[in-house]
Amino acid sequence: MTFNHDQITIGRDLGLGDRDLASFKKLKSGRWQAQIFLRGERAAESFSTKTEAKDWAAVEEYKIKTAKTVKTPQVSQITVGELMKQYELEFSRKKGGYDWEQKQITKMLRTPMADLLVGDVTKAHIRAWRNKRLETVSGSTVNREWNLFSHIFSMARDEYEYITVNPFVGVRRPKDNPDRDRLILNSEIEQLSIVSGFDGGTPKLIKEKVFVAFLFAIETAMRAGEICNLTWDNVNTEDRTAFLPKTKNGKSRTVALSSRAVELLECLSKSKKGGCFGLKSSQITANFTILVNKTLIENLNFHDTRHEAITRLAKKMPVLALARNTGHTDIKKLMIYYNETGAEIAKLLD
Repeated sequence: MTFNHDQITIGRDLGLGDRDLASFKKLKSGRWQAQIFLRGERAAESFSTKTEAKDWAAVEEYKIKTAKTVKTPQVSQITVGELMKQYELEFSRKKGGYDWEQKQITKMLRTPMADLLVGDVTKAHIRAWRNKRLETVSGSTVNREWNLFSHIFSMARDEYEYITVNPFVGVRRPKDNPDRDRLILNSEIEQLSIVSGFDGGTPKLIKEKVFVAFLFAIETAMRAGEICNLTWDNVNTEDRTAFLPKTKNGKSRTVALSSRAVELLECLSKSKKGGCFGLKSSQITANFTILVNKTLIENLNFHDTRHEAITRLAKKMPVLALARNTGHTDIKKLMIYYNETGAEIAKLLD
């Protein structure tokens, strides 16, 4: 068998003999094709990443070798719902993204899959779940949920040893939505200011606090959850910094504050209890939507402030400083939020 330079052939890694080969080839489309030939049986499939291709090859090789699914005694006693609850209790509660994971697990517990035994879940069940979710949410949303649930099943395989195969492996993922590039116009900020009723003084109503949080997010690129969790003991107005002990990725970071960001903080009531803004993420999401619906603004959500903020901050600080300020460890991911137009970039050259 002959392969080109983009093709990788593996025998030893999968425990295969000289005649039993697995090959991985990067296609022109950018996807990775995996092929296996074992004991006279041949199979092929394509995947988004090389890792997925290798996982699939390992699973197929195992299935051919055993010709049956092997279950441990524990499998017959553990349902998907029980697995989800176990993961939430032992791992999820210790993570920065616990609130989000808890919501996804709660939704999964309401599905028919929750009652299935972990070892009985097949690719067909995963495809059915994927297709059902795509009826109401975007591909990007499904993929975020996919990452969580696939990870939990990997835990069931590797940590708990309830199963030998992750049923998510080898199932085609939906396509992600195109990256948002929504920036915020000054006229839109003015409209939101009017409907919020904020007059520059101390905000008292929730809608006023949400609008101030909106302005603060544009200045800092902080996420809604980070803004809600910000406390006065972690704010230093002299150094103009805000310390975030726990962020989305589980790490802490210090955010540099502009003069305007400090002004916005100083207009808030300084209560010793709770966060600086006295808001919950759910309140920001719901009330910001209400504010937008009272205006002529279209297609705007609170998270778009992160795009706007990063685009603005990119003009003021080097990229490494920007990444540190926003909490990005991958510059490629940071670029998703940088949405400057070609015309605006051209002005920087003058």
